[in-house]
Amino acid sequence: MKTFTAMVSAIALAAAIGCSKQEDEGAAERAGKQVDETIEKVEEYTSEKVDEMGKAIEHAGEEMQH
Repeated sequence: MKTFTAMVSAIALAAAIGCSKQEDEGAAERAGKQVDETIEKVEEYTSEKVDEMGKAIEHAGEEMQH
């Protein structure tokens, strides 16, 4: 029974530590946020360029028909 109680206590302690809010961001968290922001910017830029290419292709197709 002591072993079971010790295991439950250890799990509860680990859960409490794992769920507690960290006051300061570490270097990995800051780097991760920067990577996320960069990916979002690349996605936006790529989407804009794909749209521009699509419009240019449509325009070229229209010009070929006339």
